[in-house]
Amino acid sequence: MFASRSLVLFLALLGSSVLFPFLIDSARASQELSVWRDQNLTAQQIAWLEQHPVLKLGVDRSFSPYEWIDESGHYTGMAADYIRLLEQRLGVEIVPLVDTGQSWSEVLKAAKGGAFHLMSCLVKTPEREDFLLFSDPYLSSAAVIISKQSQGYLGTLDILKGRTVAIHKGHFTSELVKRDYPSIDIVNTPSLQQALELVSNGRADAFVGDANAASLVMKKAGILNLAFSGHTDYQSDFRIGVYKEYTELAGIIATAMASISEAERNAIYQRWQGLELPDGVPLEKIVIGVVLGLALLAVFAYWNYRLRKSEAAQRLSQQRFKNLVETTDAMVWEADVETENFTYISENAVRILGYSVEEWLQPNFWHRNIHPEDRDRAVGYCRTQTSKLLDHEFEYRFVHADGQMLWIRDMVNLVVEDGRPVVMRGLMLDITEKKKAEMLILESEHRFRELIDSLPAIAVQGYDEQLQVTYWNDASERLYGFSQDEVFGKKLSELIIPTTMREDVIRAHRAWVDNGQAIPAAELELQHKDGSLVPVYSSHVLLGSEATGKEMYCIDISLIEQKKAHAELKHLAHFDPLTQLPNRRTFSDRLDQMMKRSGRDGGRIAVMMIDLDHFKEVNDTLGHAYGDLLLQDAAKRLAGCVRETDTVARLGGDEFLLLLDNVADIAAIERIAKNILRQMSEPYSLLDHRSYVTASIGITFYPDDANSEEVLLKNADQAMYAAKGKGRNRFHYFTPEMEVLAQTRRRTLEQLREAIQRQQLEVYYQPIIDLSCGGIRKAEALLRWNHPDGQISPLQFIPLAEETGLIVEIGNWVFTEVARQSEAWARTYQVELQVSVNTSPAQYLDDHCCKPEWFEDILAQGLDPARLCVEITEGLLMEPDQTILQKLLMFRDNGVEVSLDDFGTGYSSLAYLKQFDIDYLKIDKSFVSNLSPTSHDRVLCQAIIAMAHTLGIKVIAEGVETEQQQQLLRQIDCDFAQGYFYSRPLPADQFAATWLEPDSKV
Repeated sequence: MFASRSLVLFLALLGSSVLFPFLIDSARASQELSVWRDQNLTAQQIAWLEQHPVLKLGVDRSFSPYEWIDESGHYTGMAADYIRLLEQRLGVEIVPLVDTGQSWSEVLKAAKGGAFHLMSCLVKTPEREDFLLFSDPYLSSAAVIISKQSQGYLGTLDILKGRTVAIHKGHFTSELVKRDYPSIDIVNTPSLQQALELVSNGRADAFVGDANAASLVMKKAGILNLAFSGHTDYQSDFRIGVYKEYTELAGIIATAMASISEAERNAIYQRWQGLELPDGVPLEKIVIGVVLGLALLAVFAYWNYRLRKSEAAQRLSQQRFKNLVETTDAMVWEADVETENFTYISENAVRILGYSVEEWLQPNFWHRNIHPEDRDRAVGYCRTQTSKLLDHEFEYRFVHADGQMLWIRDMVNLVVEDGRPVVMRGLMLDITEKKKAEMLILESEHRFRELIDSLPAIAVQGYDEQLQVTYWNDASERLYGFSQDEVFGKKLSELIIPTTMREDVIRAHRAWVDNGQAIPAAELELQHKDGSLVPVYSSHVLLGSEATGKEMYCIDISLIEQKKAHAELKHLAHFDPLTQLPNRRTFSDRLDQMMKRSGRDGGRIAVMMIDLDHFKEVNDTLGHAYGDLLLQDAAKRLAGCVRETDTVARLGGDEFLLLLDNVADIAAIERIAKNILRQMSEPYSLLDHRSYVTASIGITFYPDDANSEEVLLKNADQAMYAAKGKGRNRFHYFTPEMEVLAQTRRRTLEQLREAIQRQQLEVYYQPIIDLSCGGIRKAEALLRWNHPDGQISPLQFIPLAEETGLIVEIGNWVFTEVARQSEAWARTYQVELQVSVNTSPAQYLDDHCCKPEWFEDILAQGLDPARLCVEITEGLLMEPDQTILQKLLMFRDNGVEVSLDDFGTGYSSLAYLKQFDIDYLKIDKSFVSNLSPTSHDRVLCQAIIAMAHTLGIKVIAEGVETEQQQQLLRQIDCDFAQGYFYSRPLPADQFAATWLEPDSKV
């Protein structure tokens, strides 16, 4: 009895709601058809149905209990009953097409090609949504793990990693397991029964699939060595699928399904919950044995009677009895009451238990061969019943001759004379297979109990007709806080039902117990022991028997994590996870609302874009963890600078947005901006460090500057960069001139890209003079842009190229061109001239620059690397990236010298000069331009030169424009000089004619 209850409860437990078909009388439905259609469907929908009186239905031929084709070829099952309801409501004929393929995967393939109007029972997946429109779920179940009983309890799919799992081909879990557990080896079978048989035969480690369908197939097919051994997170929500081209039909189905009442669903549930299938336990053989045994007793009695008639009849009867007994598995025996030794045993005992007849007749044979654990109980029971002159039967284990244990049912009949037993006669039946089946059932029930108790988020409570608790699993204890000892015998309504719901729950319970009116599944908030409310999805099942009466089981699926995750996802969709400020999406929503309100009342809106100055240095030097702490602190400071009605949002990185509504006074905006600058510049305490950053703010107004969010943010961004350009730590209002500059910048960038393709870039050369002899030993390569409208200064386009990354392509071209030109000059003029090439930090950070193969390509002309020198800036030395050091050392390893440009204007230290192996220092022209015999600049230049020479570094002075400057530099031992005093930068041909021809200045 408990086994059948377990099946029903298990089916209810693993479904998210109790949904079963309900059949309506077809005659009454026909009469009410036109009324239902007229009241519930539109004229357009009714017309569509009239144009399509027959709808083609795709079904699974063997997916019991949901749907299948029975032996008579009829479409049946829970889903089938729903389809009949749809036929009656819609007034159409829905015809299952069963000739599109025997397997479910073939049916799905046909559905993808539009072979059906609709599909009756399938799970929604992304792949199926490509060709089907789905209704809301109307049947639910869960995917479970089934394995051999010998494997024990598996628990979850994690245990099956690296093992083989059988799944019915086309079942939705096949896609999900393949996605979530790629290491599991999935075997797809044409049918569910074949998948279970693979596990039963040991060719697969486990089965994953629908709990209800698998349970029924195991029962029907007699697969007895399998058991439920774990659960999955996959829920089967069965829906009706409509081919994507029939959008009108999808709406009709949705309306019709929504109209199915709880009474109809309840009646269908009653129809299917009593479904009985064979247990698969081979008891027929045992029953036949018992009947034959009883018949043998009768034959034995008849033989006894005939024995007294005649000797001839006796011999004939003995032979008949012997033949009859030998053909059965019932062993006939006779024994002495006093000694309990056998005096007769039928010869089939030799076949059944392996002992010879002579061994059976030995003293104490029966006692010796009863299993030691059963011996005292069996012998004691037999003696007690015999002393009471009672016929009796009992079961025990008996040792076979080969050592294995068999279960025996012993049926004893006493022969009594003068009020005392003299002879025992009986039948022994081998019931080993029956016992194994019973143990399998008990073990299955035990596993079922374990499964219920192990489901962490599904709480099951059982209670009787008086609402008193009779069952309470571990999940109920975790979910509601009450232990089993606290609840047994208590009324469920007084434990977890809130006061506001209590009367309704008691009334619904009585209606179900007395009238069969089911309690619908629903989301509820029940009560924890501490008084807090617990969100659950609650469904119910009612069981009953003559012994225990009616019992109700409440299945509560915890929604705590789901509700929490939903709230977290909602929060993440609108707020930045690091700072908890509104994100760009929320900012946009609020700005849109303010703009609409401004359109009605004429108010003004201010948008501020804030960027943290030097934030990158914090990330690069301390790490991103410290950077995150600084951003969180900055967010709090910003929030404290504005009203509660204003919005502070994080745009991304170190950029923030402020949205201020109803701005009437510009002075108020300036006060807020100044306060923000002051707050942002305060020191930040980051664990064991103190850091300092400032802020640059761009401000724009709606509707003064723009009428859309996109333009407002662009304006604020331009104003913010204008603030940075003026020295940072300040705010700047957007002006139309900024847009003009931005447009000019965009045009310049477009033209620069074209200049590379149109070969408008040209390398100029400026001589570098050796002050010891006055001759030319070096030159600097300088890039010029020959624009059609006139030459454009490098100060205009080089920063733009660096900012956009074009400098990498330009720099590689310049290096190649200089290498080519140097080699050409070497061949033509036989001079030792080293050419310096300016490089940008962006080049060293690029993955394709300064690689070994890069040097091979650049120097492919056979040029002596000593004729090249790369110039770097002091800012490059401050970069913490180790790849920069590696690439600079690569120049040295390839024989190319390195020069440090604009020395004295940055942050270089002696440690950097040593670490990066610098060959030349170039004194910035700002020190040279005011050089005089008594100037401080002369002292500074002399100190730089002395320091450099001490480190083995040569010095080049830039910006030399007078004879006096040249003489002073010679006096303080400067090595080289460069400037307009000698020559302006010249194109290659003019430079060669001026400085390299034999009659030139060299």
